[in-house]
Amino acid sequence: MFLFLISCSNAVPTDYDSSEIDPSLEPIQEQTENEPPITFEKKGWTFTITPKANYKISGEVISVKKYYYGFNALLSPVDIALVFGDLYTSGLYKEIKWSQSGRWYWWKYGSSFPKQDDKYIARWSSNNHIIPATENVKKAAKSVSKGDLITLEGYLIFIDGKKEDQSFWWRSSLSRSDTGDGSCEVIYLKKIRIGENVYE
Repeated sequence: MFLFLISCSNAVPTDYDSSEIDPSLEPIQEQTENEPPITFEKKGWTFTITPKANYKISGEVISVKKYYYGFNALLSPVDIALVFGDLYTSGLYKEIKWSQSGRWYWWKYGSSFPKQDDKYIARWSSNNHIIPATENVKKAAKSVSKGDLITLEGYLIFIDGKKEDQSFWWRSSLSRSDTGDGSCEVIYLKKIRIGENVYE
């Protein structure tokens, strides 16, 4: 019984895909058309998600940070940082030290790094705040490890929350070239592929 309970706690693949995951590609982003808001309640809060764009990104995981405490952890239990495009194909990301904390991701490189340009690094990497659409997707996202090749699919969103006299809002970046506060992607994650395993 103990072993059975452990196995049930893991994400279960809903499909398999043996095609190659290609992190060299640009993310696919398309403005949503008449997509209705998604409303749900959690621990006394009422949240309204407004989809702003359909989004799909493939990349190599460079860092993962799980959150267990604090308000945002109610919605987004994990941030996944990815590298893709030119930074991936050049292999330069391997010369960078990556880290995450406080919903930010950070990088550090030495004096010999050939492209000492933070805008370049920001252009080809992303910190993704994951709001899972299902419990299975949540478990799968939390199982991701550094070095995995993955694909994330869902919506880039704006989200608003209200609880009595308290209010909350979170806005996804809709650009790949912005930096600083507000430049991370907030993803309502409907599907995640890790290797050949697909989870919904």
